[in-house]
Amino acid sequence: LFWEYKAVMLPGLWYNFLVFFLVVGFGIVLGLAFSTLRLSTNIVLRAIGTFYTGLFRNAPEYVTLVWFFYVPALLLTKLLGANVSFEPLVVAVMALSLSSGAFYTEIFRAGILSVPKGHVEAARGMGMSRTLTLRRIILPQAVRQMLPEFFNECISVFKGTTLVSLVMVPDLVYGVNLVSSHTGKALPLYTGVALIYFAIVFAMTTMAEKLSNPWRDKGN
Repeated sequence: LFWEYKAVMLPGLWYNFLVFFLVVGFGIVLGLAFSTLRLSTNIVLRAIGTFYTGLFRNAPEYVTLVWFFYVPALLLTKLLGANVSFEPLVVAVMALSLSSGAFYTEIFRAGILSVPKGHVEAARGMGMSRTLTLRRIILPQAVRQMLPEFFNECISVFKGTTLVSLVMVPDLVYGVNLVSSHTGKALPLYTGVALIYFAIVFAMTTMAEKLSNPWRDKGN
């Protein structure tokens, strides 16, 4: 039955991967920006970074996604007196990016803080500039420490893409929902989609281990 309706359901998997790559990209940018704020000596900047991280790390992705889909459009509709709506794909990417960015923030911050201060002081004592110290001393060590957690978050992001059907993004789950309501046979359809997601996540996990282990071994 699942194979019979593959033309309806499987194209939705493209949306899962599209959302995944966009969210990871925007999440990394947000993570780098707010990890810088979290490490800042300026108390205001540090407070902004801490507030963002605390808010979106503790808010469930389901709630964040639904809130951004309904609340801003409702407020603008009442404010402007006209019907306002947003593209579901844009809302999904924005909401999930904000959530993942908070986790990337802590991953990057922890990776940078894991570098011994003595290494940084030694580099500065040898006359290295801040930029060169960051590129030659801090980042190589930080990357080794943060890679496993970074890949784990990427895998979590892909799992989170299964939520986008809630805001009518036509992903794989959305297609399965349509076919299931049409045929009334949920068991084989949802079993099939579960196996597909399992295979993808298992492949991503295996790849992540093969990519991160050599880097970690270099630091030992």
